[in-house]
Amino acid sequence: MTTNGKLYQRFSPFHRITHFLLIISFFGLVLTGMPLAFQDQAWARWLYETMGGHPTAGYIHRICAGMTFFCAFMHFAYCSYLALVKRHAANIIWGADAIMIQPRDVKDIVADLKWLLGFGPRPAFDRWIYWEKFEYLSLLWGTFVMALTGLMLWFPTTFSIFLPGWAIDMGLIAHRYEAILAAAFVFTIHFIHTHLLPEKVPVDEAMFTGIVSEEEMLHERPRHHKRLKEANLLKKYETVPNVPLSIISKIIAVPLLLIGLFLTSLMVSSLLLSLI
Repeated sequence: MTTNGKLYQRFSPFHRITHFLLIISFFGLVLTGMPLAFQDQAWARWLYETMGGHPTAGYIHRICAGMTFFCAFMHFAYCSYLALVKRHAANIIWGADAIMIQPRDVKDIVADLKWLLGFGPRPAFDRWIYWEKFEYLSLLWGTFVMALTGLMLWFPTTFSIFLPGWAIDMGLIAHRYEAILAAAFVFTIHFIHTHLLPEKVPVDEAMFTGIVSEEEMLHERPRHHKRLKEANLLKKYETVPNVPLSIISKIIAVPLLLIGLFLTSLMVSSLLLSLI
């Protein structure tokens, strides 16, 4: 992020804290759960023992699952607060500030494809770009699936009271492959879109500092900048650099990026070897 010119707050402390908790819980879940999906691989057995083995790795996994549940609860509590107290229910699901998919996103996808193929100008995005909306929806769906199947595996006796045995087995399969899909998606698509673009390397600090520069806004989200300017709201979001958080974000994020990419290479190579 460049510090020349004006800076604006993009993410509130609430969003940054819950995102940071999700980072911790996600990596904890991956590091303790992924070895079980690839237990026939030497790297997976080594990683599982490094994370404490049985039963320590299981305890860590459940603690991280609890953190994920907490973040999900806080998110829906926040959305409920906006809807019921702030009376912003419509803005959550519809409008320029909504993170739900809308007809405008279809136009943005077409415009983006035309730009990528060299048949049109770079599209002017608003507050949320279409791929960010897809990531958000995939997070909601993934959290629901992983929570439901995870609870089934955590309390199999309880669920067996009203579910047949094969349903618990299906829960194990769904939990395993949804976990692989989620890890692969976050460590590739999310990392590429967020951190590995040429102008962002080594890390996009926005979710850590909460700050974006005016240059970034005009480049990535000009429609959002224009809306705020026309509504005389830009001044409201002006802020100052947070150098300590900027440094900390690099110290934390860069190793996590490398770990994620390395784990992805191990998972992909193991999956390919299983096909031979």
